[in-house]
Amino acid sequence: MFRISLFMFLLFGMFGTISFYLTPYLMGKGFEAGRIGSVMAVGALVSIVAQPFWGYISDRRKTVKRILILLLAGTLLSSAGLFAMEELLLIIAMYACYTFFSSPTGPLSEALCISHAQEHRKEFGRMRVWGEIGVGVSTLAVGYIIKAVGIDKLWIIFLAIGSLAFAAAIGLRESKVTPAPVDLKALGRLFTQPRLLWLLLIVLVVGIPHRMNDTMLSLHLKELGAPESVIGIAWFAGTMSTIPAMLLLGRLLGRLNAIGVMTIAAAVYAVRWFIYGATDSTAVLIAAQVLHGATFPLFFLGTIHYMTTIVPAELRATGQSAFAVTFAGIGGLVGNAAGGYAIQLFGAGAAYGIGGLLALAGAGALVGTYIWNRRL
Repeated sequence: MFRISLFMFLLFGMFGTISFYLTPYLMGKGFEAGRIGSVMAVGALVSIVAQPFWGYISDRRKTVKRILILLLAGTLLSSAGLFAMEELLLIIAMYACYTFFSSPTGPLSEALCISHAQEHRKEFGRMRVWGEIGVGVSTLAVGYIIKAVGIDKLWIIFLAIGSLAFAAAIGLRESKVTPAPVDLKALGRLFTQPRLLWLLLIVLVVGIPHRMNDTMLSLHLKELGAPESVIGIAWFAGTMSTIPAMLLLGRLLGRLNAIGVMTIAAAVYAVRWFIYGATDSTAVLIAAQVLHGATFPLFFLGTIHYMTTIVPAELRATGQSAFAVTFAGIGGLVGNAAGGYAIQLFGAGAAYGIGGLLALAGAGALVGTYIWNRRL
């Protein structure tokens, strides 16, 4: 369990570094919100193809570890090219390349975690929580490092953490839970299941404002005059707030079902986005980041738990990738592109207000799902 926990810590620490500081890095190069959103949207578009592609390869080859090692090597190489670019089109091209390799590592590492949890009869959340701790620690530390050495040194920090994650991946053990061979007909049936398609639609509606915030909160804080260290504090507060939820989710799922947990998360998401849209205070924004602990982990783990009841075991990596494609890929495409220009044209208040309405719609759809499932 130590190896997989260490890997999750380093992997998500690496992603936290680029996810929350690439925006101020690009701002430092003179790019405005709309263009930054376009860069992130292209990456999200690529992930829509990359995540199911690599998920399918993993299922077919019956290995997650070797695919992760390959993807991390590609991530490190493409990121070096990304940070070397100066022109917008070249940055977009290299970010697309980077995303092709990096975006599948999250869902694949989580699929490996699920397999290890089943094999050792452990709670998935107690292993996945190390990813959130990694994000929190890295964003806080990197914020202060950048304040000392400058945002232009972001590439050195990212490659250093990424190299440690690559080394940790080599030390992973392949899960002993061997999936059955992938049946292409079963794969086709997977994406014709009304319950899965409805779930993915809800995931998209809730995911759009979440993914917008992942990119635009840093930009919003910078526009309010906050330094990179404050961005680090904001994301540290958010990610650390997920730890209790990750550790206690097993008990919560015992009292509520997965749909109930997701409904609570979507409702709190709505409150969170409405608060973000109503304030220009960095202190209030940082305080409201604590609501991250009652939103993302509950929605994420609740969805993962629910999907295990509707997705066959042999297609679990593919199903996990479908969730990631919808939440991070399509949600990121719409959230980054529309959110970037919405903030640029109408302000953060309007963008976050729309996000709150989307989260409310998701909560309502989940209530309807719960009622429908009770009738089955």
